[in-house]
Amino acid sequence: MITQGDIISYLDRCRNERVNLQRGMNYRLNPSYSVILMSIRIGAPYADRIEDAGKTLIYEGHDIAKTPDVPNPKSIDQPMYNRRGSFS
Repeated sequence: MITQGDIISYLDRCRNERVNLQRGMNYRLNPSYSVILMSIRIGAPYADRIEDAGKTLIYEGHDIAKTPDVPNPKSIDQPMYNRRGSFS
């Protein structure tokens, strides 16, 4: 049984969910929950964190691709809406 505060490896999580989890957010793997992958280790690429004794998740999202036109993807703010008009 997994409880709040447990640290679970990626491979263990994939085995438990019976799916290869991709990227950060995996919506509705089960009708009652989604899985969000994040790292709070020192040097992690995103500034994700948990606050309020586990009640609040600050999730940075994702960066756009690094290209010659965008050498620093972190300098670009993630849009609120995607191309279809729903939240990103």
